[in-house]
Amino acid sequence: MISKDPNKIPKRKVKKLFKIGLKQCKIENYEEAIKSFDEALKMDPNNYEVMNQIGVTLDKLHKYEEALKTYEQAIKIDPKQTKAFYNKGLLLKDLNKYEEAIKSFDAATEIDIMHLSAHFEKALIYDELGNLDDAIKRYEVILEVRPRANNVRYRLNKALEKKAETTNVWKERIKTN
Repeated sequence: MISKDPNKIPKRKVKKLFKIGLKQCKIENYEEAIKSFDEALKMDPNNYEVMNQIGVTLDKLHKYEEALKTYEQAIKIDPKQTKAFYNKGLLLKDLNKYEEAIKSFDAATEIDIMHLSAHFEKALIYDELGNLDDAIKRYEVILEVRPRANNVRYRLNKALEKKAETTNVWKERIKTN
């Protein structure tokens, strides 16, 4: 039995198992990756990185509910880290659970206001939902930091065009009534 005393955790062994799991993920051998990560967790059950990576791997295996629970466990281990919030948000977005996804991305940006990927994902959701004002705000936040982000500038311009079209349609309807 391996001790749970943090001073007695075999850190090198945990790190080695984590690296083995990551290599397995690279070659899409996800079941073997999970085995390596689980072994690492047995030695260090409060390892945020390992827990988060298990969530990512479960997501790849389309085990979405398990992945969500694993991200929650990672968040409980270290609520000041952004990765699990971000990854949870991505999964929720893929499941079309947009409100929950936005909350998860919000949590990431509350921890790190400069988490531009979380801002971008929120902008994409707002754009998809037709909430153009909020999408535009998120795109602009990103461009303040990364003015050369051409994909963001492109999406901002598209959102502005959609907003102009919507505004023009309403102006025309008001005129005809």
